[in-house]
Parts: sequence; C-alpha cells; structure tokens
Amino acid sequence: MTRSDEFRTARRRFLLVAALAPVLVTVVGVALMLAWLPEVPSTVATHWSGGGAPDAFAPAWTVPLGAAVLGFGLTALFVGFMFAGTRDGRWGPMMRLLGAFSLGTTVLLVVLLTWSLGMQRGLDDPAEAPGVGIPLLVSSGLAVLAGLAAWFAQPDTTIAGPHASETVAPLELQPDERAVWVRTTTMSRAAMIAIGASIAALAIGTIVFAAVGSPVWWIMLATTLLLLVLAASTFVFRVRIDERGLEVRSSIGAPWFRVPLDQVRTVSVTDVNPTAEFGGWGVRLAPDGSFGIVLQSGEALQVVRENGRRFVVTVRDAATAAALLEALSERARRPRR
Repeated sequence: MTRSDEFRTARRRFLLVAALAPVLVTVVGVALMLAWLPEVPSTVATHWSGGGAPDAFAPAWTVPLGAAVLGFGLTALFVGFMFAGTRDGRWGPMMRLLGAFSLGTTVLLVVLLTWSLGMQRGLDDPAEAPGVGIPLLVSSGLAVLAGLAAWFAQPDTTIAGPHASETVAPLELQPDERAVWVRTTTMSRAAMIAIGASIAALAIGTIVFAAVGSPVWWIMLATTLLLLVLAASTFVFRVRIDERGLEVRSSIGAPWFRVPLDQVRTVSVTDVNPTAEFGGWGVRLAPDGSFGIVLQSGEALQVVRENGRRFVVTVRDAATAAALLEALSERARRPRR
C-alpha cells in the first residue's frame, strides 16, 4: 500500500468513527428527546446534588437543544481539526486518539442527557426525578466501549513529514566563552483564531443558557474564564538557551519548563505537524510520551533527555538554537581540568 493509500484509508476510518457515528448517536438521542417532550414536565431537572436529589431545573426544550449543540458541535470541531491539521499528508497516533475521543465524548454526553430526560416522563413535579447515578455509570461505560471500538476501527498508521529530525554541528565555543540565545515564539494566527472562536462560541452559549434560566450557565462561564486564562498563558513563549540549559517560559511567567544541560542526550531540528503529532496547539503530550510546546507548524527544536523522553518546542531559527545547545551540553560533559 502506498503512502497516499494509507493516508486515504486512515482519513476514511477517522470520518467513519469521528463524524458519521457521533452524528447518528446525536440524531437518535435528539429525536427521542423531542418525542418525549409532551410527556415530561415543562420544567425538568438538569442537575443533581451529591445526595442524588435534583437541585437545578430548566425548560425541557433546552435539553435536546443542548444535546444537539454539544453532539454536532464537538463532531464539527474534531473533523475540522483533522482536515486543517493533515493537509500536508501526515498522520499519527494522535489522530487515531482524537477519532476515539470524538465518539466516546459524544456517547457519554448524549446518552446521559437522553436518559436524564427520559426518566422524567410522566412526572408532575421534576423535583421527584430519580438520581442519575446509574445513568452516569452506564453512559460512562458505553463511552469507554465506544472509544475503544473507535480506536481499534482505525488503522495504526504513522505517516511522517517530508523532513525527519536532523542533527546540527555544535557551535565553536571557547572554554570560558559565554553565549545566550533568546527568541519569542507565538502561536500561529490560524490557531489563535480557532481557539478564540471556540471561546466566543462558549461565551455565547453561556449567555443563552443564562437567559433561559438554566443553571448550567455558571459552569459554562467558569469554563470560559478558565479557557481565557489558558489561552493567555499559552499564546506566547520565550525560549532561552544558556549555560543552564533550555528554558521555555510563558509570556505571563507560567507555565515554564527547563531542560538542564546534564539531562540533554541529543539535540536536533525537526519539522512538526501540531494536529497529527500532538493533537493540536499549545502545551501538548503525545501518545508516545513526547512533550511539546507546539504553537505553530514547521521547524522546531527537539531535545531527547537522558531518560529517553522527547521535548519539542516550535521556534524560528531552531538550527542556531540546536547548535548552541549542543555546544553547551558537550562542554558541560567534558571533565574539568
């Protein structure tokens, strides 16, 4: 099978499990909820306390609406990630994981929402609704099974980019010469727009749910604020290489990461595809254990630690950074006279 055949097969399987299956699950769940609306109270329970009793209520029509928004919205998000992130023909384990996560998440949310509404049919008072312990347990189990099925339904395909990692010659440094390399790396404009649009959509949803009196709005508000903080802390990083090693620090001071010189095994320059290799942009962990500050596609500095773990940061002029870090780590390993 050729590289292009492998890519087409992987993408078809992804669309099957991450798009078609979640859409079918959402359509069935929403159809059932719409059919049940005449049988449930006009106001239904939407949240349960730790003791199992309903403690929040909302208009019944908001439940199928919420299921539709979540089901179709998440599907569109994952499919959009796939198409945007694999335009160069690369594929990796993270795409397989995203496909499984798309179906599993949709099953969890839609089954739970459908069950929570269906068990209120025939009630006069939504406060009498039974607890959601069993629905939550069952929907979680089904989500895990669906995710596993989606994972194994996809091929174990890895299609690398056109450029493998390349080692560079170390800079020539005198024994006592000091050298520092500093550069700022910023998330790509497309990624910032996508993340900003997602936050804006969540904020709009918060306003809508607040307007209809659903208590879910404060959870959505907290999520929106959390995402704003995360975005502010991951849009811009400063990369510094000096006699202490490699340091990557957010523009607001945190988070920050460091690889000391004595932990550097190898240094190289590589070419990164954020979606295929890391599942998106930001501070990322890949299925193979690689850790990355992935803000854009293209050239990146790659460091393999002494424990074998790979650390990647996308940054311009990565070759100069690699050459200096290699020189400093070599000098640190030399015995002192």
